Amino acid sequence: MFARSRQLFASAMFVLDAALVAAAWLLAYWLRFFALPIEAPLGVPPVRLYLWACAVLVPTALLVLRSFRLYRSARTARLGHELLALAQSLAVTSALAALGSYFVRGELSRITIALFFVTAMALFTLSRLVLRIWLRSVRRSGRNLRHVLIVGTGPLAELVLAKIRSHRDFGLAVHGLVAADPALVGTEVNGAKVIGVIDDLPRLTEEHGIEILYLALARPEWQAEERALQLLADSTAAVRLVPDLSQAYRLNPSVEDFDGMPVVLVTESPEQGWNAVVKRLFDVVGSGIGLIVISPVLLVLAILVRLDSPGPVLYTQERVGLNGRRFRMIKFRSMRVGAEAQGGNWTTADDPRRTKLGTTLRKLSLDELPQLWNVFVGDMSLVGPRPEQPEHVDRFRGSIPRYMLRHHVRAGMTGWAQVNGLRGDTPLEQRIQYDLYYIEHWSLVFDVRILLLTVGRVFRDASAH
Repeated sequence: MFARSRQLFASAMFVLDAALVAAAWLLAYWLRFFALPIEAPLGVPPVRLYLWACAVLVPTALLVLRSFRLYRSARTARLGHELLALAQSLAVTSALAALGSYFVRGELSRITIALFFVTAMALFTLSRLVLRIWLRSVRRSGRNLRHVLIVGTGPLAELVLAKIRSHRDFGLAVHGLVAADPALVGTEVNGAKVIGVIDDLPRLTEEHGIEILYLALARPEWQAEERALQLLADSTAAVRLVPDLSQAYRLNPSVEDFDGMPVVLVTESPEQGWNAVVKRLFDVVGSGIGLIVISPVLLVLAILVRLDSPGPVLYTQERVGLNGRRFRMIKFRSMRVGAEAQGGNWTTADDPRRTKLGTTLRKLSLDELPQLWNVFVGDMSLVGPRPEQPEHVDRFRGSIPRYMLRHHVRAGMTGWAQVNGLRGDTPLEQRIQYDLYYIEHWSLVFDVRILLLTVGRVFRDASAH
């Protein structure tokens, strides 16, 4: 019953999406040639041309949407992930339409194709929002439920149970827990009754009409997990394995398909795939505009540094960035020549090695501005963990747990730790916590927020020296 209803739902979505693609295409034609004040030098093309194009575009779009796995069960999927996949699918479809138009001598308007992407994205987003709201209402009323068993009684099983209870809109009804230890049968775990042991799984699945089984056993219970998989090999219920990662530090964990084999990514950089493209584009545009806009300021500061004390205007120092790769970080020189030989690399408040101008440059973080070039060429990012020198990295990685995880992303001119006042001579362990939080919760909006906070907080931070 579960599989049949899921197939019917997927088929209905397939038909709905076909109608949405056709509607978006014809709406784009109407907007381009009739509704919007855009001139058409070659005249208004006949609608039959766009109807024939629509007949080709609709099946093409459906194939692209299917290739992005948008017709799989998404009961527990996040809306943001679905909308991102939709945007990518429609971008590919629009590109194919443009390519097809090129091969037929450009008979399709490029503006129409662009409008198709916008209107299709709006229609698909609206349809998904309405659908989710409706399904949420239906499931909260006790309908469209999926009957669930959780195999396990430990912390991992408790976590699965808690997530199911906190998301009533998923429509998952837990009938009980199944234990690896017979002594636990009849007891309760967080209000859920333990109704059997591993060997009872076939019977319990049949008696309760179970449609989904979550195997949430601890790693020491691997034999029980193996036995459960054997017993459920011919079950009609959907079996979902929840890996026990309780002993591992997780950073953006996910699952990928490795040639048909599921692989759990325990620690992963957020700068992968589409995210990497978006963040790098943001860095290139932001640093490029920044270099152009503040070039007069850079010139004035360069002259002032040169006049303030003898020595070069710029100072470069080797730092460690993405994946442990070393690069030369650029700064305006704020200390006297030979300062490192006089007192090491750490700076302190009222450091006598600083130049007169250097005190002001460091207090206002103006010495960091040349790092826009590091960002532009790809050594750094506008936002990310601040880079350290190689000798410090070698020392810290042996004494501070998870220190090297901060190198899963590009080093930044500013970061979440810095806007929270952790600059200069502040506890490194605390900075690491903020860096890892940033990596785990990265988004382009988060980057923009940090940049805005930087202007208001970092430049006035008393801990900067």
